[in-house]
Amino acid sequence: MRPTTLLLAFLLLAPAFPADPPPPPILGDYDSELRLPDGHVDLDLMIRRLQDLHANTYFWLIWHKPTDWEDLQAFLPKAAAANIKVWAYLVPWSESGFGGLYSEPYRTDFVRWATEIGKLSRRCPNLVGYVIDDFYTNFALTPRPDGSGFTPELLTKMAKAGKAESPNLKFYPLMYYPQLGLRFATTLAPYIDGVVAAYPRDKAEIEQALKYLSEDYLTNGGCWTMFPPHTASASGDYSSLSQTADVTDPRFATISFDYQDDYEGPTEGYHVMQLRVDDKVVWSEDVGGKDDRTILINLAPFVGVKPSVRLSLGVWDLKGVSEFAAQVAFSNLKVTGLRLATTDLGKPIGWELSSKGPFFMECRAPQAKRPRLPLIVMPAGSRGEYKHRFNEEATPENIAARLKQAADLAREGKAEGVVIYCLDKTPDNPDLTAAAQVFKTQ
Repeated sequence: MRPTTLLLAFLLLAPAFPADPPPPPILGDYDSELRLPDGHVDLDLMIRRLQDLHANTYFWLIWHKPTDWEDLQAFLPKAAAANIKVWAYLVPWSESGFGGLYSEPYRTDFVRWATEIGKLSRRCPNLVGYVIDDFYTNFALTPRPDGSGFTPELLTKMAKAGKAESPNLKFYPLMYYPQLGLRFATTLAPYIDGVVAAYPRDKAEIEQALKYLSEDYLTNGGCWTMFPPHTASASGDYSSLSQTADVTDPRFATISFDYQDDYEGPTEGYHVMQLRVDDKVVWSEDVGGKDDRTILINLAPFVGVKPSVRLSLGVWDLKGVSEFAAQVAFSNLKVTGLRLATTDLGKPIGWELSSKGPFFMECRAPQAKRPRLPLIVMPAGSRGEYKHRFNEEATPENIAARLKQAADLAREGKAEGVVIYCLDKTPDNPDLTAAAQVFKTQ
């Protein structure tokens, strides 16, 4: 038998090696550190309590004491010996100086923080990344007058600085579920490695957020109608795109498109998506509620024998609002029986964009497909925050039930993991005991 034939026979008969299993889900805890009388963190007790919890991850907040950065460096080897991974956790401009507290020693020099965390990660590989609190309210596309704001330029510098020291260093912003919408997907998502999202109301809210983290989200071009926050409007304010379409076959005149918005609350009767034909409303959908979908509209009854019609697609205000920030996207436009200059809303040649009041519209070309962004779910663990967020009794059973909801999604591979917000870690605490039973079964 020739050598090549022998090799082929060996490869065919050799057992297949299984693929590497996925990493275990993150099962973690944040903050509520236990301290010694001198103010330093009680490192050994923290390790024991995290082990009692069956946690494999801890988010280390650098804020409460000027020695927190120093204590983190001492904590990392002990955590590594206990197979616990660690993320540094910083506060942004909006929390710096609150109560006289800062993330010391580098405060709001976030490029320096990325560099130093990267250096420490290189020495202690169980330091895998860092998180910045209340991130989205500190995110800005351009620098603010006082110099604050996480701009794309600053985020690029932070990523470059951190990964220059530790190539696998991760940065996740802390966000809230209503913030994970269209604006996030089109502006912030390209500059981060994942997201920590706090206080989900239910499983549906988590799965809605996952849509905006998907690798397939918003790869098509489209037009966005936006209404800014902290702004009032008047009835009749609007933003739309319009074009005169030649009617080529009135019997089969149709239009279809995808529409999405970043508001799912119950408030209705204000912002309304509409398609108008010669100023007649032929389709309407309230921005309020869960309504992202593809729509197909038969235009034959509205075209009749006309040689051309004026199509207008956008958002109109039925009533004035005092505060109702929203973004609406229209994409994947298709027509039959009509002729347009283009149906590509990413390059709206021949379309007229117009607005009245504070509304504005912009159209964007298709985006390059990006990797799926992982999600770490952060349910409330402290009794005060639990009661505040969910308006129900903060019992060990209720805290554990919401924790299990998130942990189950992690086990299913939908989320990267779960990290509890401020679980009380004092000895014999029943909340920790209940949470430990959830983690133990994952």
